[in-house]
Amino acid sequence: MLYYKTLVSINNFKIIRWPDIKKDVENELIVKCQQGNLEAYKMIYEMHSTMLYSIAMRMLNSKEDAEDVLQNAFIRLFNNIKNFRFQAKFSSYLTRILINCCYDHLNKKKSNHQEIDENVLRAESQDELSLSLEKAIGLLPLKMRECFILFAVEGFKQKEIADTMEISEGTVKAHISQAKAKLRKMLGEI
Repeated sequence: MLYYKTLVSINNFKIIRWPDIKKDVENELIVKCQQGNLEAYKMIYEMHSTMLYSIAMRMLNSKEDAEDVLQNAFIRLFNNIKNFRFQAKFSSYLTRILINCCYDHLNKKKSNHQEIDENVLRAESQDELSLSLEKAIGLLPLKMRECFILFAVEGFKQKEIADTMEISEGTVKAHISQAKAKLRKMLGEI
């Protein structure tokens, strides 16, 4: 099996360094994927699909659309993994693929003349407030929404977002700040 443990001995105690293991295992899996190993590809999917699905759900506000986009992102990964050169974090590379798939999906939807629902529901309970917040996030402009989701929901650092989106860190900060202000305003009207 591909999983292994790296042990560091400190005062006769063995300490497992999981972040190092994850990165080492992930790099090993990527190399195997580049060689055409489908089992390694399946493991990459299992390692990253939950996080990517979460991002897609928040970007698209639709379970079915998020599932389709997630599937398309992994197909693109499968077709292009040979291009990954280990110069960036793999999660950033994969997130970029997913976000591009989201853009493609939204552009396709827009060309089909489907409108985004711009009505935010009035919240009387916590569940309704949560639903209103999700809808409000969905109403943010696309780049702003992307920065906000990656930062506030997925926990990416601003530098990682800048690298993933190929924009400056200052632009990321501005998008996040503007998103917070717009959300306060939208939710303040509830």
